[in-house]
Amino acid sequence: MIFQPDRYLLKKQIAELSNFIKGRVLDIGSGPNDGRYRNLFSASDYVTLDINPDYIPDIVGSAEKIPEQDNSFDGVVCFQVLDDLKNPAKAVKEIYRVLKPGGYGLISVPQSNELHDEPHDYWRFTKYGISILLSEAGLEVVKILPRGGFLTLKSQMTIRYFIDLLNLYRKKILGRLLGTIFLIYGRTTIWLDAMDKSKANHKHTLGWLVLFHKI
Repeated sequence: MIFQPDRYLLKKQIAELSNFIKGRVLDIGSGPNDGRYRNLFSASDYVTLDINPDYIPDIVGSAEKIPEQDNSFDGVVCFQVLDDLKNPAKAVKEIYRVLKPGGYGLISVPQSNELHDEPHDYWRFTKYGISILLSEAGLEVVKILPRGGFLTLKSQMTIRYFIDLLNLYRKKILGRLLGTIFLIYGRTTIWLDAMDKSKANHKHTLGWLVLFHKI
């Protein structure tokens, strides 16, 4: 796996807030490998949902029309999915519907990203935009975390550019060689951003992780 600051920081943030997600949990847009972040949660029942049957999720279905009953999950997680949906507001309303009162959820969204999953790549979100989507659906924002600052954003875009330009996921030897450089570069920019408390730096981020609550 080639180091990417976005993925590294997202996993770290999810782990930081994972204790809120308990009981019967729905992972919306889980992707392959039985849910990418499943091992971070102490769920009694972890249910995966994805529209792609090749990923072999527990439920094959759309985030915009979840085939589950109202108030059926104690927790909901949805990572890097809303930007690939034609109607993200509809998906957030579905999250509200299936989440039990008192339940918590985690959503991550990009603010800056390369085009991906084309042609199904539609949206980018500020913290204000994702907060409005959640509040209009009836969900309360508890905490919202940015993923990196200006330098981290630059390193992620640079690393991603060379991954795509040189097709590094297919060129294993070259990928391993450059991967060491990317690791040092990315971790250095993460550290430098953590030191930079300026307002200018806070205007730039890769995206957001939001902890929300259904009252």
